[in-house]
Order: sequence, then structure tokens, then C-alpha cells
Amino acid sequence: MLRWYVVQTKPKKEELARFHLERESIEVFFPRMEAFAAKNQKSRKVIKALFPNYLFARFDPFKSYRLVRWSRGVSQVVGFDGGPSPVDDEVIAIIKRRVDKNCVVRRAYHLAARDRVRIRSGPLKDLIGIFDRWVSDEGRVRVLLNLLNYDASVELHYSQVEKIA
Repeated sequence: MLRWYVVQTKPKKEELARFHLERESIEVFFPRMEAFAAKNQKSRKVIKALFPNYLFARFDPFKSYRLVRWSRGVSQVVGFDGGPSPVDDEVIAIIKRRVDKNCVVRRAYHLAARDRVRIRSGPLKDLIGIFDRWVSDEGRVRVLLNLLNYDASVELHYSQVEKIA
């Protein structure tokens, strides 16, 4: 019986494991997410694993366990009591509803450089500023504020700002 299982991959070998499993006709679900990476004072969008070092594979453990377990890039099939533990189909369905056709979860909050934003909470609540850039994967953003003829740069969590027209 085909069920979904969590496959742990070797570090940074998710794509290699996915390739070899799919080559053996094993259905693989490898969700990824959009993130922001900062390098040399510039941030850029990157796509990385939603669950680093893990992916989901759908197979019959009686027929294909050894094939999956010993595929290139695979470290182990996650399980308890000496065997693989299946993942409920509903869990996979929930994750699949959140990804696009490329299996990427997009950030729900879209801000672009020079967007006008209002600070929604904290000591700077209701101040208007200009969105500068994403600062980290954890959701920090830089906002430029003009306070008393002084341009101040503040870093906030993206949930504290909202885009305004």
C-alpha cells in the first residue's frame, strides 16, 4: 500500500536524493520556500528547502523500502520501532495547498524597495516610512523614516509594517 514517509537526506543533498528517487519511479514531494539572503549589504530572494535535509516520498515499504533507504543522497527513512512511520495524507495535502506549481511556498507579505509603509505596532506605531529591504530569513525588514529632518533607518519584523497606497 502506497503511503507517504519522511526521508532524511544527507546534508544539502535533497536535490540529489529527489533525482535518484524519481528515477526509480518513487513519487517525491520536496517543498521549498522563498527566503531572503543578505550578502555585501544587498538582499536577494533565494529558494531553499522548507524542511532542510528532509523530503517526502510515497512508496510501499514492503516493495520499495530498501530502494528508498539506499538511494544516493538518502540518510534514512524516519521511523520508530525499527521501521518507517507513515505520514498522514492530510498533512501532505495541507502542505501541498500552500505551495505553487514549482513546490515553493511564497512569502505572504510582498514588499518591494521604495514601497510606502506604516508601522503597525511598537514604539514607532503609526509612523510612515519607506521600505528599504529584507534584512534576514527570520523576517526582519529595514524601513527608512524621516524624523525631524533626520533620515533614520530602523529594523523591524515584517509583521509590524503594512504597505500603504
